[in-house]
Amino acid sequence: MGSFQLNLNTVVLPAYWELVEPEEGKFDFSLIKNHIDEAKKRDLKLVFLWFGAMKNAKSTYAPTWVLADKQRFPRAQFSSKKASHDSKLLPLSIFNPELQKADSLAFSALTAFLADYDKSHTVIALQVQNEAGILGDSRDRSALANAMWTSAVPKKLMNYLTANANLLNSEFKALWAKSGQKTDGTWQQVFGTSAYAESVFMAWRVSDYINHIAAAGKKHKRLPMYANAWLGPQNPNDQAGVYPSGGPVPNVFDIYKATADSIDWLSPDIYHDDFDGWAGQYAHPGNPLFVPEAKFIVGNLFTTLGKYKGFGFSPFGIENGIEGNQISKVYGLLKGMLDVVVAAQREGRITSVVLNEQDAIENIEMGDYAIQAENQVEARHKFLLDIGVTFNQSPPPSIPQSRGDIMVQQSDVRPMALFIQLSKKEFLILGQNVNFVFKHKSDSSSPVEYAKVEEGVYQNGKWIAWRVLNGDERLSLLPDHDFRTIRIQLL
Repeated sequence: MGSFQLNLNTVVLPAYWELVEPEEGKFDFSLIKNHIDEAKKRDLKLVFLWFGAMKNAKSTYAPTWVLADKQRFPRAQFSSKKASHDSKLLPLSIFNPELQKADSLAFSALTAFLADYDKSHTVIALQVQNEAGILGDSRDRSALANAMWTSAVPKKLMNYLTANANLLNSEFKALWAKSGQKTDGTWQQVFGTSAYAESVFMAWRVSDYINHIAAAGKKHKRLPMYANAWLGPQNPNDQAGVYPSGGPVPNVFDIYKATADSIDWLSPDIYHDDFDGWAGQYAHPGNPLFVPEAKFIVGNLFTTLGKYKGFGFSPFGIENGIEGNQISKVYGLLKGMLDVVVAAQREGRITSVVLNEQDAIENIEMGDYAIQAENQVEARHKFLLDIGVTFNQSPPPSIPQSRGDIMVQQSDVRPMALFIQLSKKEFLILGQNVNFVFKHKSDSSSPVEYAKVEEGVYQNGKWIAWRVLNGDERLSLLPDHDFRTIRIQLL
């Protein structure tokens, strides 16, 4: 990887059931121990992803002794009309109590090891399973699953839905209304037989399974634990099974809220181009935004931290980042100011803009001020033309952000900025190619003048000024195609 820095503070990496328990009841934590030791040497924190019975809606990380014993650990079954892949690849049926017990025991052993070995709390969170659910059908149709499908909807779920009827997801509320909002009955009677209804049934089982494992783990060490989602539906006609049916996607959030009380939040893995739209569905009271997988696009980091006040953003394959990649640059600028960011998030003094169109203008409000943000290159070009100066503007560079053949992203050339209000008349701005104008909300007739503008960086929470920006430098307070942190005092 060379000698350059990725500027990380936390590494998100797997813990594999097949390696933790290669033989039933015999545990091997040597890899987990090594990860913790290496992280401590580098002053890094860890988030382990438990690849148990469910990883990307498959069971490929379960131990051989589990996968080979199909009588004790039967597979899920799909409708012959819907299933499109080899039956040998069918995932384990999570309706099997034996599987839940075995998965829970292994996860409990992991957290017991962490409680004993990780006294310095290098491990700060655990993801329970990975993109859980089933692909290829809207529900498991094994004998165990069918028996549960024809049984009564659990009282715990019905009590929650009844108590929160006015707060439910609109799509889910409409589904329940089709049956007259019955408060008891079988799954078919209460929710119907559509693919969506079957995904609700699967969501209950997946959330209950994950919750059981998390609760078992927390008996040994009460780490924050979360579940992540392969998003869906991503297209209007997608039915559950095109994306993992039962995973923690927005139209079944209410099932997870009712069932998974040992899960601390739900996270989206966002590879969809509409990052903002999906992130916004996961950022709400009671569910802070943490993005454990995403494309290598720096603007989405700005959206996570500023607009949605998220506390984590982890691009997939960060270890493959090239030297000078944009995300690592911004991580470096953020590294010394994380306490400033967190305090601003807590107190509502932070926001961000990412301008998707060349001539876009976004208006935001912070404190007593209205701020207009626009493309800096375009604004400067217009200003110079107005005074009779013409020039050729070079196109922004397109640079790969990571190595490899999968999901290699080019540099994000959109104008973007993170705004933090430090005091009544003082603002911190981190970004690229954004021109901004401050006006009083009470009097927007003229811009507010700057008393002082400094370029600098935070080190250990303290602002270190590098230089004062004045005169022509104020035509480009942020670089056109790079990142900078500035601190502005208003008159």
